[in-house]
Amino acid sequence: MLADLGLFYCALFWGVSFPVMKILVGVYPTCWLLFLRFLAGALMIYVVFHKRINKSFRNDFKGGVIIGVLLFLAATTQTLGLNYIDSGRNAFITSVYVILVPLFLWVIKRKFPGWFTLAAAVICVIGMYLLSGENLGGGVNIGDFLTFLCAIFFAVQIIAISHYTQGSDPITLSCVEFFTLAALSFISSLLFETRTEIINIPTLWGLLFMIFFCTFGCYAIQICAQKYAEPSHATIIMSLESVFGLASGIIFLGEKISFKAGVGCALIFIAVLISELAPLIHKKK
Repeated sequence: MLADLGLFYCALFWGVSFPVMKILVGVYPTCWLLFLRFLAGALMIYVVFHKRINKSFRNDFKGGVIIGVLLFLAATTQTLGLNYIDSGRNAFITSVYVILVPLFLWVIKRKFPGWFTLAAAVICVIGMYLLSGENLGGGVNIGDFLTFLCAIFFAVQIIAISHYTQGSDPITLSCVEFFTLAALSFISSLLFETRTEIINIPTLWGLLFMIFFCTFGCYAIQICAQKYAEPSHATIIMSLESVFGLASGIIFLGEKISFKAGVGCALIFIAVLISELAPLIHKKK
């Protein structure tokens, strides 16, 4: 019960983070925002778990850097996409990574993911068309394209995590991952962005919310909770992030969604559930 509540907490706060990030990207350049968020998150993790991290740092450094590079690519494309599309739309397209993971593993390991997964992929593609189809007449929306790239990078990152967590400390991997992302974001900010101010006081509450609740808090709770929850069961709970993201955008930002786009969102969420429920159904049979 506590593990499920912890994962529900992560899904809720990561979902709410979409409209908060939408506000922040209107003030901060993308890479500078990511630098502030993940540097603070990395420092908080190190302060709390420094003894544990110091013991396994050498063994887990390489894996943490690779995972951090992938998270940097995912977070950057996701945040850039928020500049062009609504937060709810961004949340739902991001959730496509749940479908992509088994498909990528099929290509890499030559293991057929099953007909349920293929059906979920088809439903997901139809949902994405309905969600962004209103923009297809004049070309694909750049925000949709960037967010879909984000889903691809998240899928590859999850596969990398499953590889590097074998015999590694997840806390150390997370800390190195965050520091790597912060360093890459800082370099990218110096090269490609012009900052008007380091910290924007009126939006400081949003930045602190992202650092404490959605970065340090969620990742720490997720690591602990998944020790006691089945992976497929945990992912079903985490897929609620897209639902909370859409609802938060409507409630807090007054975002509007057409009936056609709403059907697309529903199909994507159904595809996510099918892809995660199928292994449980097969196991019970």
